[in-house]
Amino acid sequence: MRGALGKPSLTPGTPARDSEGAEPRAARLRRFAAGRVLRAALTLSAAALVPAIGCQSPIQKDSTAELRRSVEAAIRQQWDEAPGGDGLVPVRRDPVSLEEELRPRLAEIAALGPPAASGAGTLDLGPDLLGKAQSEVGVSLQAAIASAVRNNLLAQQARLGPAISEAEVEAAAAVFDAVLFANVALAVQDQPTPVPVINGIPLGTGVSANRSWVFETGITKPLESGGALTVSTDATRSRNRTPGLELLPDPAWTNAVRLGFSQPLLRGFGSDVNTASIRLARNAERATVQDLRATMLALVFEVERAYWNLVVAREELRIRMWLLQVGEQVRDVLERRRDFDTRQSQYSDAVATVEQRKAGIVRARRLVRQASDRLKTLINDPAILLESEVLVAPLDFMVDSPVNLGLREGILTAVQSRPEIVKSLLRVDDASIVQLVADNSRLPTLDLTARAAWFGLSDTGGDAYSELGEGNSIDYFLGANFTQPIGNRQAEATYRAARLARSSAIIGFRRAVQDVTFEVKEALRDCQTNFELISATRSTRLAAGENLRALLVEEETLASLTPEFLNLKFQRQDRLAIAQLDEYQAMAAYNSSVAGLYAALGTGLEMNRIELDVERYTPERP
Repeated sequence: MRGALGKPSLTPGTPARDSEGAEPRAARLRRFAAGRVLRAALTLSAAALVPAIGCQSPIQKDSTAELRRSVEAAIRQQWDEAPGGDGLVPVRRDPVSLEEELRPRLAEIAALGPPAASGAGTLDLGPDLLGKAQSEVGVSLQAAIASAVRNNLLAQQARLGPAISEAEVEAAAAVFDAVLFANVALAVQDQPTPVPVINGIPLGTGVSANRSWVFETGITKPLESGGALTVSTDATRSRNRTPGLELLPDPAWTNAVRLGFSQPLLRGFGSDVNTASIRLARNAERATVQDLRATMLALVFEVERAYWNLVVAREELRIRMWLLQVGEQVRDVLERRRDFDTRQSQYSDAVATVEQRKAGIVRARRLVRQASDRLKTLINDPAILLESEVLVAPLDFMVDSPVNLGLREGILTAVQSRPEIVKSLLRVDDASIVQLVADNSRLPTLDLTARAAWFGLSDTGGDAYSELGEGNSIDYFLGANFTQPIGNRQAEATYRAARLARSSAIIGFRRAVQDVTFEVKEALRDCQTNFELISATRSTRLAAGENLRALLVEEETLASLTPEFLNLKFQRQDRLAIAQLDEYQAMAAYNSSVAGLYAALGTGLEMNRIELDVERYTPERP
């Protein structure tokens, strides 16, 4: 089935991230791109698509050389102008110098803040909307993506597109189906007629009366050349009712077998013109397949981004709960010292800080539920419906392994893989088909018509057909019809518009290549920037952790804890919490940017080992 789409399949047991992080995906991307990119892109556009565009009748004057050059030039430009280099290289970031300096105390610093944790039951989320204890279900990233590909409502809707377009292709192709026809008619004649008179003697009667039945059936077959072939037979039974007039035979059967053929010789001639609607419908079907791929690519990216946003939201809640815990400890110390050296204003400030941290927990819980519902909407898992109050608990955590990709390979892979590129080529093909038809419409009309009929006459239907077989009575007809509008302005204007539309489509293809190149470069920059931000935020977190550790060491050696010292402790706790959250956000942004890179390359499905059962775009050759 052309463009048939089955359910997406996910390779069983595929981890969301293995021990080497993002590197296996980059390795798969290397195999996907190396050695094939330019050859596949040129084959798609110049070697395969253009001949299909150039399927023209012998009288067609316009060639496709210009189109071939334009399509090849757009892709060759990416090949020639894409920066060279050593191929695939990892994104880089500066080493965290502070990490090496603090290595002996890293474990102690890490223990100051809340440790990251994954899975259900690791957070106090409070009651749900039903007033019950909050229930959770653990979901891995790969399981979330697989569920979204199967169950997402937008994906289900997009999955219907190829089937609808396939039906439209069948409807367009049906124009060449043979048509069976049958007719029956009854004619009763009873009318006065003038009577010829010779020398005063009337000849005949003044009435013409008869009754006849006509039965006709046959088959008409439209031809791709633009003509039509008709084979039919008819049987007419007539009975004379004219008074004073006798006919022989009476009743009479007049049977006939007819063969007809019509063929345009100029306008409307050729399979390239008459199959244009079928080719346009097939291109529309291929476009819907690319729409489906684009929908799936965007869906996979959105699921991964939503997954990491949920991870960050849960870690923010964990950090704020830790802030509340250590803040209450400081507040309790100040409360015990109220009668000693703590002023009321200082104690009130501590209470306000603790209450503010409680408010932060309330807001963080709201964000966790919002992020969970967003992910549930995307994956649309029947076991975790959006209507339920079950929260999604991520089982995977962000990684900070470098992704390996070169700019040159990235651009060429995107030119090969992005659905937008294929759709723009299809639009060029559509415009060329329309131009071809418009060019043909400028020709004069010269239609050939040929008919032949064999007749038989007898008093019975069977005998009439027997006599017909003897071939004694045969009619022939051969004719031609020619028309040409003076000035031919409408056809010429339509052709000029079609040529401009094709030029616009070619520019649109080049623009699509340019847009894809821009998106690949932006995605690579996002990966590089966010990867560097991990180092910067990690250094900030380590510095904040070391500051708090040093303060805690000082706290153990002080004979007395002044309110000022405890207020400084509040500040150091806040700085560590903010730094830790910034690091998590940077890691989530990096992981999301890697997913965005695969979406920009058009390889997001392959990187997640998702195979859609659809036919690849292969233009038909004449």
